[in-house]
Amino acid sequence: MALRFAHYISICLFIVLVGCKPKDQAKSNDILAEAGGKTLFKSDIPANYFQTLTESDSSGLLKQYIDRWVEKQLMLQAAESNLSSKEKDKSKLIEDYKTSLLIFEYQQKLIKEKLDTGVTESEIETFYNNNSNNFQLKKNIVKIRYVKIKKGSTDVNKIKNLMQSPSVLNDSLLRLTAEKQADNFYVDDNWLYLDDIVKEIPLDENYNQQRFLSNNKFITIEENGILYLLYIIDFRIKNTVSPIEFERDKIKDILLYQRKLNFLKSTQNSLVEKAISNGDVKIYPLH
Repeated sequence: MALRFAHYISICLFIVLVGCKPKDQAKSNDILAEAGGKTLFKSDIPANYFQTLTESDSSGLLKQYIDRWVEKQLMLQAAESNLSSKEKDKSKLIEDYKTSLLIFEYQQKLIKEKLDTGVTESEIETFYNNNSNNFQLKKNIVKIRYVKIKKGSTDVNKIKNLMQSPSVLNDSLLRLTAEKQADNFYVDDNWLYLDDIVKEIPLDENYNQQRFLSNNKFITIEENGILYLLYIIDFRIKNTVSPIEFERDKIKDILLYQRKLNFLKSTQNSLVEKAISNGDVKIYPLH
């Protein structure tokens, strides 16, 4: 019986020792660096840190991560050794930062759940009319039809005619034709910066934009067997009042920002008034 018991104990000890060895070895293999009394393990690196990278890229990135970690730990160790207790005490800053983060998180939750983010066209127009002098163009803008097409294409004349008579029907026909034959085209009613348009067209570098807009309506430029067709529907010169269509998104952002500020201020005031009414706030006179 004693022999059987001793044999049983030996087996248990063997199992424990064998079971512990891989864990210790795994832990040792997981170490990437040691510095400043701290240890960096593979498991400390974010799981998504190497996503979309090749093996060689990952290797280089891992080295950078380890180097930065070592530098950080050594600098931290130097700071701990050379700063006084008062200089190292950052509890107030940490508390203030935590407070700011929590308030911000709560405000964002309130905005997401309770703020009306709809902006009507009437609100946009009212704001624009009351502040139109603040919407000055910094660059020339245009409304255009534009097609880049090979010179020998069969529908060049059809495209020219459609471009010069913009309408819902003609724009639809122009778009269908350009999709089949053109190298590039633009058929829309948005305002665009003229600077962006001329990047597509081989114009003289010394041309005067204002004179160009004032003196041209339909332009055809040929270069290396390619036709650049441009029809200018409308334009606005820089330093003049920007059209409302060009400023609509900006105005919407401004109105929403103002609404957020007013909403948060109102929420804050209501919170304070309720707390005072319930006796949860007491403000004592200054001595």
